[in-house]
Amino acid sequence: MSISIGALLLFTVTGAFLIATIATPIFPNFAYAHLTGDRTQQWINPQDNVKIQFTYEPEKPLIGSPTELKFSVQNLQTGQHLKALFAKVTIINGQRVFKFNNLTVSDGDFSVNSTFPNEGTYQVILRINSKDYAIALASFKVFVPFQPLGTINLNYTIPLLLPAALAGIIGVIVMATFLIIVKREYKKRRSSEE
Repeated sequence: MSISIGALLLFTVTGAFLIATIATPIFPNFAYAHLTGDRTQQWINPQDNVKIQFTYEPEKPLIGSPTELKFSVQNLQTGQHLKALFAKVTIINGQRVFKFNNLTVSDGDFSVNSTFPNEGTYQVILRINSKDYAIALASFKVFVPFQPLGTINLNYTIPLLLPAALAGIIGVIVMATFLIIVKREYKKRRSSEE
């Protein structure tokens, strides 16, 4: 019986390792290159040779759920990211103001997470400074659609379902293996008694 329990223990540890490997979150790479897509908003200042791109994820923000606001600050002529910057992000919806101050932007790309308390259109104001002078002041829009009660953001739910499903499947396999081993041991004992 000790060999069978050892095999069961090895199988359980292997299953737990598999779950831990799959369930480990993969952190996004914050070097976006340049933001692309039909939802990307752009602000251009030819006088200061600056282009700022903006987008947000998820495409349809949910009230009270995190929304990632992504920015890319570039040289208008070369497309290269501007480096060693400081940013201030202000979000306004007419009633409330949210601020992110003193953000360090080392390579031109950065993001902030924000939650939106109500549906409607929010104005995102970005101020970019370098060490010695102001570079840009840009404005973008985020639209938070009306949401009936009980709306679930699948972008945040689906990644949680895979590890839960794998844990359930592995649990069933471990239990089935255990029952098979117990049944074999029972049959061995019974045949040796006869």
